[in-house]
Amino acid sequence: MNWIAVIALIAVVTVLMMVQVPLDLRTHRLSRAATSRATIAVALIVAIDAWIADAFLTAVLSMTVVLATVGVYALMHQVSPGSLGWGDVLLVVPLTLAIAYVSVERVLWWQLVAASTGAAHAGWVRVRHGRRHIPFGPHLLLGAWMVLVTSV
Repeated sequence: MNWIAVIALIAVVTVLMMVQVPLDLRTHRLSRAATSRATIAVALIVAIDAWIADAFLTAVLSMTVVLATVGVYALMHQVSPGSLGWGDVLLVVPLTLAIAYVSVERVLWWQLVAASTGAAHAGWVRVRHGRRHIPFGPHLLLGAWMVLVTSV
């Protein structure tokens, strides 16, 4: 993998985070347009780097991990749409692809970070304000950003 591709992936996730985190915190909604653009950007970076670096198998493995991860999130959304929105499911696509392409093993660390910070946030909001729902997008985004930056 080319270091320029890693920096480009971090840049895309950073911009996505800057757009989505304030929006999700304020409205409990995510911009599908921003997520779609980020998905296209990440896919192009991965495709170009895989072609240049002859990393076709890494790209295929990354896509397989994306399908599995999105499948789990889609199932969780089906079971409890009030707990996990469709925007979160869509957000997992570019984030998983970026992380999996850099390091497949890091996808599990990302999920651990996002789930742990999300659980802590939910517990605090429940105790402090009595609310049952939190925006999960910021936890996915910040966790992904942290994992990508520490992967360099």
